[in-house]
Amino acid sequence: MSFLRLLSNGILLCCLLSAATAGAVDVKALARQAKAALRAGENTNDQAVLRAKLDEARALIDQIKAADPKYAELSVMENKYRYLSGNLKASQSQAAQQAADASIDWARVRKVIADWEALIRLKDDLAAKTGGFFPNGQNIAYSREQTDQVLAMAADVLKNDQPKILAFLKDFEAQYGPPGDATDRKIIELTPKDPRKGLYDEANRRPSDLPSRCHQELVDRLTWVKENPRLEARKILKNVSDMMANVDFVTDTQRDKRYAEQQAELERALKFAPGDPEVAKALADHKANRTKSQADVKKALESARYPAACAGFSGPGTPANLAAQATAYFNANYPKEKVLKVSVAGNWFAAKHNIFGEPIQWGLPVHCASQQGEQGVCRVFKSTVLTGIGLKVAKAPPFKDHWTGDSYRMLIANLK
Repeated sequence: MSFLRLLSNGILLCCLLSAATAGAVDVKALARQAKAALRAGENTNDQAVLRAKLDEARALIDQIKAADPKYAELSVMENKYRYLSGNLKASQSQAAQQAADASIDWARVRKVIADWEALIRLKDDLAAKTGGFFPNGQNIAYSREQTDQVLAMAADVLKNDQPKILAFLKDFEAQYGPPGDATDRKIIELTPKDPRKGLYDEANRRPSDLPSRCHQELVDRLTWVKENPRLEARKILKNVSDMMANVDFVTDTQRDKRYAEQQAELERALKFAPGDPEVAKALADHKANRTKSQADVKKALESARYPAACAGFSGPGTPANLAAQATAYFNANYPKEKVLKVSVAGNWFAAKHNIFGEPIQWGLPVHCASQQGEQGVCRVFKSTVLTGIGLKVAKAPPFKDHWTGDSYRMLIANLK
């Protein structure tokens, strides 16, 4: 074969290959189209659309199989096609599906959803308004200073919010039934999703809160707002009772302050439970007890007298000198008070001993009347002034320390 013949045959072969390449099928493009059709079928609930997309995908997959039977993604597309084909409702024709869709009253569906959402808004709005003060069915979360704020809010809810909420709930029950599982199922059945639209389409959005739960939360919260103030009044009553249990042991100058504080608490309890007979009686009894306490304190003050000096003081020292030394000691240690009178109330005694039983400190009982700022009134203390500490310490001033026992108030005018 000549060189020219070989050259001619080579040129012819190249031309044939070029022509074959130019007419070849674009398998990748077909695969992209097939996958797009499968995705569209996957994202629809419309049986007609699903069937059309499956037919489109089937034709494209067949072309790919004919062009390249070993194409890498062919088996994946076949599996997806078979899976989606299983979603076709063989027992329901396209016409039957369309007839079923047409039977749904979509205006009614939107109305039920609107009522459902309105119920949820009422629940959320009431919780936002009252949740800070009324967290549960047993307590009110507040400070004493917020008492009027709590009561004003509760009164507003009961006057303005409660009638609207109860009217809505009455109408809701009339339409859908009393709260319970049956009503929840009914409302869900009355709000089917549109099969022509995707699962996450806005038209197919449904509330997540069950209607009966919202209904119950509204009733519960209204009950808390109505009943918790009465519970709070009972708690205040108990606290006042505890605070007044040992009032007679409170010092006379602080006793009436305690009465006043707890009277204010009872008056606050009456705000939480207006007209409550138990609270009203507790307040009346407290006022009567306070009046009696004030009278008793006044009587005790007016009848109080300074104790008589010790009779038969055995020394050492003289009552007058020892009283003067005790006065100097009290003046030095209580410069803001005015010592009016000091007297010896008893004989010396051993206030402290060492390990051998020997006295190392002596005490001298005294009475001391001191004015502490209350006009016309002084307080009489039963005290003991003490010597320094040491072996063989003398029963004599200077006084280094003291003990204070009981005390009482008296009028300075009666001090003799």
